[in-house]
Amino acid sequence: MPVENYGVWKAHPVHYTIERHEDDPKSPHLSLYFHDLESGQPKYDTSFTRREKDIKGLYRAAINIKSGDPLDSRLAYWVNHGIDQNPLVDGLATSDFGFRALTDKRKSNERGLDYIRDSLFNTHSGRLLPHDVAGQYNDIIDVLEPHIRQAIEENADVYLFGSQFSDGKGMHNIHMNQGNIRKYRDDDGVFHDGGLIIHFTHSGKWLGVFLGFASQAVHTDDRTGHAITGVTWSDFLRPDIMEESVVIQEAYVNPASPKSKSVTLSNKTDRTVELDRWKIHNNAGDIQTLPDNVWLKPRIDQPFDLPNCPLSDHGDTITLVNEQGLKVDAVSYNCQQGGIKGGPIVFAH
Repeated sequence: MPVENYGVWKAHPVHYTIERHEDDPKSPHLSLYFHDLESGQPKYDTSFTRREKDIKGLYRAAINIKSGDPLDSRLAYWVNHGIDQNPLVDGLATSDFGFRALTDKRKSNERGLDYIRDSLFNTHSGRLLPHDVAGQYNDIIDVLEPHIRQAIEENADVYLFGSQFSDGKGMHNIHMNQGNIRKYRDDDGVFHDGGLIIHFTHSGKWLGVFLGFASQAVHTDDRTGHAITGVTWSDFLRPDIMEESVVIQEAYVNPASPKSKSVTLSNKTDRTVELDRWKIHNNAGDIQTLPDNVWLKPRIDQPFDLPNCPLSDHGDTITLVNEQGLKVDAVSYNCQQGGIKGGPIVFAH
């Protein structure tokens, strides 16, 4: 079954601590302390010893910075500086401060994160990072800490996706929660992934930070979240297989557009790709099967109509899967982009 007490907590971050190798070599965390008052500050005292975890007056988010897999303890790490283009952000900014339970339903205001079925980031942009090693910008602490510090300094709004502690005093499981190794297989679930989305309200910028374990599967079952192939992030993020194959290049979604409700696929490789039994999904679960006997030649773009898979002009996610049901590419757009009349939405890859 999926992780329990899953939801999103809207809050303000105020303090953090980091466990390095000498503090905890097995299961270290970055502890992010926060409150969920819309305005004002609670009284709290951060003068505590490193062995203590709680700060009176604040909640704590326990963010894993090392995998518990003894064979590969690295984390997969993605940052999306354009997360505001995802339709999920439209509902976050207007939500109330505090914790809100989420389900795996497809209703946008009730659904959690899914690293595989949502277009939360470009999967090819990820890095595999160890916990704590000498040097600069070469471990998870080096890349995660600056974003946390900036969020605190600018009194940003943060949206923590994960599991609420049973005592209600904080959160954990702020990472991918599917495709796990056998030891953690019971935690698998779809639309139950964790993550951190930051809204720097003064500048208006949004940032998404997403964490997985190197040993987690890249492809999972749509119902259970269990791994359906042996390909893991440690395999997928190797430099020698970074080439993308077919991508969603652009989409017409506005009813006033001349090519309304269509997508253009682009073959980025130097080989012809057969698209027989490939499908396109939208956020509502509608499916468009591509025509039979279609071959996409190298470096060629080709449009496809979507009569069975309508795209919303209020924001949507478009997912392309191959004949095995494995995700090839996914993109998303928000309501502002969906309102473009006459022209397509072009997606960067």
